[in-house]
Amino acid sequence: MSTPEQPRRRRRLQAALLLVALAILIVVAQPFPQGVVLFKLTTDHGVDAGDLPALALLLVAACLAI
Repeated sequence: MSTPEQPRRRRRLQAALLLVALAILIVVAQPFPQGVVLFKLTTDHGVDAGDLPALALLLVAACLAI
């Protein structure tokens, strides 16, 4: 018999996976580069201001998965 915690946990994980997929879509679909470079990884790569919505979604997804 399943406990009430299992369906709730499953919904949270599904929501987390959906947010991760949405974050990946935002990063892939946006024009490159977009906005001010906030963190430079190499001379050609870094985190720009356009990546902030995707990073926020990944943070929320991580919180839901815990």
